Amino acid sequence: MEDLGIEAKEAAVREVAKLLPLPELLSSIASIKSDYLARQQTNDAQLSTMVAEQVEQAHAGINALALSQETINKLRENFIDIDKLCQECQTLIENHDKIKLLSNARNNLNTTLKDMGGMMSISVEAAAARDSLSNDKELIHTYERLTALDGKRRFALAAASSHKEEVGRLREYFEDVDRTWETFEKTLWSHISNFFKLSKERVVEMQEILDQQVAEEAAEAEGAGAMATITNQRRTAKYTSFPH
Repeated sequence: MEDLGIEAKEAAVREVAKLLPLPELLSSIASIKSDYLARQQTNDAQLSTMVAEQVEQAHAGINALALSQETINKLRENFIDIDKLCQECQTLIENHDKIKLLSNARNNLNTTLKDMGGMMSISVEAAAARDSLSNDKELIHTYERLTALDGKRRFALAAASSHKEEVGRLREYFEDVDRTWETFEKTLWSHISNFFKLSKERVVEMQEILDQQVAEEAAEAEGAGAMATITNQRRTAKYTSFPH
């Protein structure tokens, strides 16, 4: 350490000797010192800037390391989850047949529940159609409801065509729809019969009115002819009573 200090002093002396080779240059020490201070301030400013940049880069590096560590931890957790899933998948593969059976049972249950809901709605719709028969203004709506129910019945029977027992049960279930159709047809034919009867009565009534009008016109025509005959007879009598 002492050797380094001595070398530094000697280097400084040599530097001063270079700056002040002549005694008369001692008067410029003040300006040299001022220039040195200015350079020192500039160097200090540059050094401070460099240090600040290095510190900022160090902070950024630390943040990047922290983020990387967090990402690594998440990856480790994901790998652990993947291992667990792999173990579960291994169990699923071993029980694949049982799982398939359960899945089929679940699908069949959902289909059955859906069919039951459809059957219940058919019963409700049939009852609504039957109730609407009491209102003559709802005959068209009743027909539309029964037509829709008939379409559902055909679809259900076609779907169950390969199972005779199911077809038999469905036909029994749709008996309410058939009875409603029969009631609708009877009601409709009753209205048609009433319309025919009313139309016939109206035709007879119009024919009677027409016959009466014809009779009145004929009577008026006969009355006019009789009056003309009487008038002619009177004119003839007056003409013959005058002397020739």
